[in-house]
Order: sequence, then C-alpha cells, then structure tokens
Amino acid sequence: MANFFEESIRFYSGLSSETKPTAAGGTTVPNGSRWREVDTGKIWFYNQGDDTWYLTAPTFDAVTHAQTTIDYAHHEVHSGSFYRTGMNYILANGDVATFGLTTPDTTKWLHMAWELSATADGTFALLEDVTSFSGGAAVTPINHNRNSLNTSGATCIRGMTGVNLITPTGGTGILSATLATGKGNMMERGVAEEFILKQDSNYLFRYTNGTSANTILLALSWYEHVNKA
Repeated sequence: MANFFEESIRFYSGLSSETKPTAAGGTTVPNGSRWREVDTGKIWFYNQGDDTWYLTAPTFDAVTHAQTTIDYAHHEVHSGSFYRTGMNYILANGDVATFGLTTPDTTKWLHMAWELSATADGTFALLEDVTSFSGGAAVTPINHNRNSLNTSGATCIRGMTGVNLITPTGGTGILSATLATGKGNMMERGVAEEFILKQDSNYLFRYTNGTSANTILLALSWYEHVNKA
C-alpha cells in the first residue's frame, strides 16, 4: 500500500448537497485536504490513495447545532459487539438460582454490568475463578445489533430453581449483597458498575432465596473489546 504525505493541503467548503472534488472528477486534490459542510458542520478528510472523502469530525444537530455523540457502549451496539443474557425465575422458600459464565482465553475482554431485581428477601453472590461447573443448560447471548452475525466469546449456562444444578468447585467471592423484603409492588434492586471480567475465568452468579415467595430477574449486558493499553 502506497503512502501519501500531507505537504500542501487545500481547505474546501460547501453545502452537503454539493459534489466534493476528486481526481476522478478532474481535480487535483492534495492528500489530507479538508471539506467543511457549512450547513451541517461536518468535516471530511481526503485520502489520495483511493480518491475518497472520509467523515472524521463529530456531527451537529441541524436545528440546535449541538454536537451529537454516542457513548462507547452505544458504539459497541452499532458495531455488533454488545450482548445480553440472564435469568428470570419464581422462587420458593430457600430456592437457589444460578448462572454461570466463562470468559474466553483471548485479549478480547468482557466489559460487563448487570442488574438484579427481586420482590422479596434473599442473598446474592458473585464468585470468580470457579474451577468447574456441573449441570445447567446452555444459553446463547443475544447480540443487540440484530443485523450482525457476530457471536459472543463467552460461554453461558443457566441453572434450575429449587435445586442448585450448577455445583461450583472452588472460586473466590468478589461480591455479595443481601436484598431486603419487598414492600407491595416495590422491588429491591441491585445494580453493578462496570466490571472488566478476568480473561479465561469461570464466574458464578448465585441468588439464594429467603423465606418468602420471590420473583427474581438477573440481566447481564456487556461488550467485548481488545484492551488498547
């Protein structure tokens, strides 16, 4: 691939409806030249290698001229690297509900957050580096970009209620919480800040119900990203 240097560039401006100059159109355009759309505020850069203009600067709202941006997690949705899964159960006295997740042995790490809601009392725990799981049923994480063919590198299994079919071996507790008894239609909720999960590790999410009938929902969401550091 040839390298094209920016020595003497040109600054163009025009409306978004106008055709930008190109070599194919008969104009000599120096590599790295800029085009500013005066009606949108968008900035384009010219690449001489393929005779193409590329949008690089943030866009602006046409009505207010406020800069429009999205956060990184939202960007990962667009790129097809954002996933969701979890479990939803009705529990009786002392029931245990479990969810196991194994992170891939790659440099693509899981940036995960989760939310747990319950209608009654119980105890939640998260274990890391569990040696092994047994039992449970495989779960396929859902890609938030339904047009993407990407699949998650994580392996997920969901246990059953009543009896804990995912029997963990080993593991280090990294998070625990006691959820109070719900009041009326109010639900006790626990929300975790983002965790970057450990590469090639087994994680167990476990909810142990108290004495009251309970409905729980554990929602896990994450994007998978190679660390730039």
